[in-house]
Amino acid sequence: MFKLSWRLSLTVAVLLTGTVLGLLFENMIWAHHPLNTANLGLHRAQTPPRLTTITIPREEDLFAPFLLVVPLHTTVTWRNDDTVAHVVSTTAQQSRFLNREPFSFRVPAGGQFQFTFSQAGLYHYYDPTMSTWNTPLSRVAARLGTPQFPLAMDGVIWVQGAIPDLPTAAINHIPAGHDEFASEFLAIGHPGGVSWHNDDEDPHFVGLVTGWSPPVNPADIGLYRIAGTDEVPGGATITVLFDTPGLYYYYCRNHDLVDPLTHRAHALPKASEYPIPMEGLVLVMGT
Repeated sequence: MFKLSWRLSLTVAVLLTGTVLGLLFENMIWAHHPLNTANLGLHRAQTPPRLTTITIPREEDLFAPFLLVVPLHTTVTWRNDDTVAHVVSTTAQQSRFLNREPFSFRVPAGGQFQFTFSQAGLYHYYDPTMSTWNTPLSRVAARLGTPQFPLAMDGVIWVQGAIPDLPTAAINHIPAGHDEFASEFLAIGHPGGVSWHNDDEDPHFVGLVTGWSPPVNPADIGLYRIAGTDEVPGGATITVLFDTPGLYYYYCRNHDLVDPLTHRAHALPKASEYPIPMEGLVLVMGT
């Protein structure tokens, strides 16, 4: 009886000692590892907006870069390095994918302005004090006498994100008597295609503007000649299939040149719509 009681007491003592030592050891470990509370609300925390800058260079009357691609909820900063104030305003056009969240603001000389995008899509903006809006053509045109004439002071931002109900096919016309595409901006779902029909008497081309990196011009679509009504009764049509999502910036090499510094198409004086370039953009959305 005495031996049993002694053995039981010894067992209890060993268990109690192990428990106490375990607690002491655990406390020593966590004393040197403070609790990380930063991850406790990980699922509730919102990702801070990404900051991206568009520059207005001194005495150039341009936005740099001309094309900018940002994720949804990005805060874009327009920084004015010029000695005069500039106005930044979306154009008059608006659709299910274009200028879904219009804006207009003034950036003082040496100052900046920020705007956070909460709607996905394309945004076409310009400075109406340095460029004009051509209503019949729905285009921005450079003012004569600006430093980079015939380049207009405008820019395009692609805010990446879902855009519902986009078609998988679109058509763009070249109107009779005009060196211009009827629509400057198109948006299609992927996989999809765009057809260009030439109602003009002269031939025209569709090819990508060089100097851009994905997701702008992510795949080479080739160079296409579209015969005019002088060659083909009623004019010719070409169709381009887009296998890679992205933003495609194209122009007509018969009536434009590509500026090697800004990687923009600018109109040749012989073009009927000079100084407006014969250019366009196709947004191809991924699935």
